[in-house]
Amino acid sequence: METLGYKIVYTKPKIVWVSMGILSNTLDSNAYSPNLVNDRNMILNSGMEIYELKDVINGDFITGSTPNYSENIIENGAVLLKTVNIYSNYLDDSKLFYISNSVHENRLKRSQLKKGDIILTVIGATDEVVGRAVVYNGYPEKANITQSLCKFGINQKYDNYYISTFINCKYGHSMILQMAASSTRRYINNADLGTLLIPIPSPEIQKYIGDKVRKAEELREEAKKLKKEAEGIIYKELNFGSLEDKLKIINNKYTWVGLHNLGIRIDSKYYNEKVLRIKDYFNKHYETIKLKECLQYCSRGKSFAESSEDGIILIKTKNLNNSFINYERNFVYEKEVNNNLILKEKDLIFASMGVGSLGKIDMYYPSEEKATIDGTLMLLRFKSDSKLKPEYVMEFLRTHIGQKLIYQNVVGSTGIISISVDDLINIDIPYIDDEKQEKISNFTNKYLTDIYASKRLIQEAKQDVEDLIEGNFDMSKIKAHS
Repeated sequence: METLGYKIVYTKPKIVWVSMGILSNTLDSNAYSPNLVNDRNMILNSGMEIYELKDVINGDFITGSTPNYSENIIENGAVLLKTVNIYSNYLDDSKLFYISNSVHENRLKRSQLKKGDIILTVIGATDEVVGRAVVYNGYPEKANITQSLCKFGINQKYDNYYISTFINCKYGHSMILQMAASSTRRYINNADLGTLLIPIPSPEIQKYIGDKVRKAEELREEAKKLKKEAEGIIYKELNFGSLEDKLKIINNKYTWVGLHNLGIRIDSKYYNEKVLRIKDYFNKHYETIKLKECLQYCSRGKSFAESSEDGIILIKTKNLNNSFINYERNFVYEKEVNNNLILKEKDLIFASMGVGSLGKIDMYYPSEEKATIDGTLMLLRFKSDSKLKPEYVMEFLRTHIGQKLIYQNVVGSTGIISISVDDLINIDIPYIDDEKQEKISNFTNKYLTDIYASKRLIQEAKQDVEDLIEGNFDMSKIKAHS
């Protein structure tokens, strides 16, 4: 395939002359911006064989549909994957959606996922969302997709994990953006998707890159098991089974409140009977400790003017997912950040605003780069001699019981909800013995280690693809791998 002609006249303002051969169905001027045109040319000049995606798939491009679904598990049903579940070489199962088996086997039969399929986001509100790809490894066992996603199999001659990694790397994503039409949302149709350029290296290189992503999958699966171990200790030690049995029989629309439960709030939601029973249960059977007694420092973050180039990483609510922090390249100037708000190891980061977000909590895992938080988040920094370990507090607050204690203190409505620093740090946390807390801490730190090792492998795989395209790939790594 020959390199197509173009000439960049100016980068500011963006003016590019292109030949007829480079024009596509997309006449949006953004599709021919200098960086996208350059990236396309880099692929064409990579020295690898170049195919269109339609020539390496097995079967057709199939988009899904969005039937009625539930956020609760449906017996004998199937999982419906949405855009929020799909990241670059990572399937996020922290919040799943469910459809009946009848819908899965009839109306959505064609879009049922098969092990080895690549799932791609073809509709997205932003450039970042559209074009994410992940290989479906057979989990969840029965799964389907919405109309915002597309699935396709890959010919056995090619490594599907390599193909997904190319799509996720900066060059693949540039090609996606070049063909994605702009409206209120970005979208790609199947015909244009089929013309996506795919550089194909030797089978050995494909396998080397694909193996990194497969190893990343293994680490994530191990992390899930470790996380369940930590959660299991909490459920057992706090006897959640007995507590849940007590809560099930409560269905009153009113309740009597004793003086010991009265606070400064007078709204009825604050005195939800189930929450009051939870508090009474913990006070009766456990020593409880106010969160503020464990903290060295607590503060809401700050709203910053962002820098796109350098500074320190800015973590936002969207980066939390109740498992790990999904770091992005958002920066703020360090000179604008209070030193106390520069994150330290084992700091907890709490989402304090927004329906669907409030209550998420993650632990800062040290990286080579400094980080801080924006004004929608709170920082909880524990004393070194705290009776409650931060890992235990994080896992407890993530439980459905912990979330009820958090949401008792929420104010606002119609999507704009929040919790104050004072209300959060006055939540009573039940104490469990130090040995059990230590086990939770060990499980938590191990699963975080696995998660971030997984993320590094995925990043390395994408960098390998980019190095291949740029002519910087070190072939000696293949020999070492084999």
